[in-house]
Order: sequence, then C-alpha cells, then structure tokens
Amino acid sequence: MKAVLFDYNGTLIDDDDINEEAWLATIAELSQGKIDGRALYSEFTGMRNFPFVEVIFQKLDLPYDEEKIMYWARRKETQYYHVISRQKKRDHLKPGAEELLDCLRERKMPVNLCTASLDVNVDFYFDYLKLDRWFDRQQVVYDDGVSYDKKDMYLEGARRLGVQTKDCLIFDDSPASIRKAVEAGCENLVVIKKESNPDLPQIRQRISDFTEFDYRLLEL
Repeated sequence: MKAVLFDYNGTLIDDDDINEEAWLATIAELSQGKIDGRALYSEFTGMRNFPFVEVIFQKLDLPYDEEKIMYWARRKETQYYHVISRQKKRDHLKPGAEELLDCLRERKMPVNLCTASLDVNVDFYFDYLKLDRWFDRQQVVYDDGVSYDKKDMYLEGARRLGVQTKDCLIFDDSPASIRKAVEAGCENLVVIKKESNPDLPQIRQRISDFTEFDYRLLEL
C-alpha cells in the first residue's frame, strides 16, 4: 500500500447513534413534527447534509432556498451533533484506531480523511479529538459542495496524497460509500462489520474495531 484513506463517521469513531439523534432532532425542528424522522433517516442514511436537507424541504413543499438549506445543514452539526457528542462523552476513536494511526505515522505512510461532513464538523473533530496528530487538516476532503459523492472524495483524497486509489487501503462502514470507493478504483477495502455491507471482492477484511485489523494488509 502507498497510502491509507479513512472515512470518519461510523468508521474511525463510533457515532452512528449520535448522527441519528442529531438528524431526528433536526428533522423534528424543521418539519415541526410533520415528517416521520426515523423513516426518512433510514431511507437516506449516509447522504451529505445539504442534499438531505433538500429532501426535507421537498417533502415539506418549501421553495428551494440555498441559504436556508445550508443553514439547516450546518445547524444539524453545530446545534445537535456537537452537543450530543459532548453529552455522551464520545471523545475517543474506536479501539485500536490510535495504535493503527501511530503505526502509519511511524512508517511514514501517507494518510487522509475523506468525509461527507461539512467543514464545521471537520474543525470540531480536529479540535475535540486532536486529529492533527495524524492528519493534515488542509489535505482533508469533506463536503465542500464540489465533490459530488464519496467516489469523488476518494479520488480527490488520493490525488492530494499523490497516489491512485488502486494503491490505497480504504477504511469505510457505509454500504453506499463502500460501493463508491470501488467505483473510484479502490482494490483493497477494510469495512466495519454491518449486516447491510455488500459482498465485494475488494473487501479484504471485516472488522468490529481496529484491534482486529490485520496489519499484513499494509504490505499488499
């Protein structure tokens, strides 16, 4: 492997419950209880914030307003996700993640984050969990409105490291995102175990957390 790319939410940090709670609160506030938040979240789990809020606007027959949609997309993070993370003391990466990242740093293997989160959330992660120990904030690929989906993000994340996705080991947890990584040319994936994960030949290992990771995969 020439480099390692990481998804963040649900992969490096165990926050699926926090993301769901934050979205349910946002949907409830925006729709004033007119939308079944749980059903909507189940249908669009993993979607970027802006298009998700667009869906809510459409279901409420609200006129398209880019400024208002972005307001709610960011509010989901700042008003709910950040607060809930602190309340639940979700202030650590998944078991074994720090050890893996330390190992990669010692090997001088390039790493990057490719996340569908907004800039405000990336800044929160870097401050809250001190991610600058391993990642260059300026290299991180996030939802900046330029990358269309995780395929684009993984391609860009590899490009910023000066490598191709076929030479990267990618860690992810979302079924849709895993497929996008393959579409981007990734030939080696490690996925967080979920019943909904696809069965693809590019998946080299399924792990519950990073203590189970087979370090020999770094030698491929």
